[in-house]
Amino acid sequence: MERRSRLSPEREAEIFAAVVRLVMEHGYENVTMQQVATEARTSTATLYRHWNGKPRLVVEAVRHRRPAPLEDVDTGSLRGDFLAGTTAIVESGPDDHDLMSGLANAARTDPDLDRAQREILAAPMRRAVDTVLDRAAARGEIDADAPSREFVPELLFASLIAHKVHTGEFPDRDYLTRFIDHVVLPALGVRP
Repeated sequence: MERRSRLSPEREAEIFAAVVRLVMEHGYENVTMQQVATEARTSTATLYRHWNGKPRLVVEAVRHRRPAPLEDVDTGSLRGDFLAGTTAIVESGPDDHDLMSGLANAARTDPDLDRAQREILAAPMRRAVDTVLDRAAARGEIDADAPSREFVPELLFASLIAHKVHTGEFPDRDYLTRFIDHVVLPALGVRP
């Protein structure tokens, strides 16, 4: 979406920080645009003009806080790229996991939030994974038409959710490394 007037990156970051603070404290469903405007010392008109509503504003705030883990990663190997991506995930920590879980739950009944999450968070993640896999195919590490390619973004995302559900803990670097070595890479035909 094209914005009509500019906000400085610093001002945008202040607004995003206010949004995330409110959503983490009160939950997505309980936060209003008026609360965000008050917390961020701006007007609701400004918020609507730039983000067209709460779903896009909240998801853009999350994206600002937590860029796609594989975005801008190029270590020269598929395993190295995936392991570098785990660093971003581990550093984001349990607060981000709780935030994302809350948004995923809210998106079940809010189609605008669901659409915003797919456009702003999931699509860039899929593109980043595709880029990593394309480079690996160009280097000869995997077959360009490996049948499991299409499932890799879901595998990576599922590992975070499933581990938390089964253990009650946010996955650490060791767990994610083992998951990459024993699930993701073998699914792509790579032996670690």
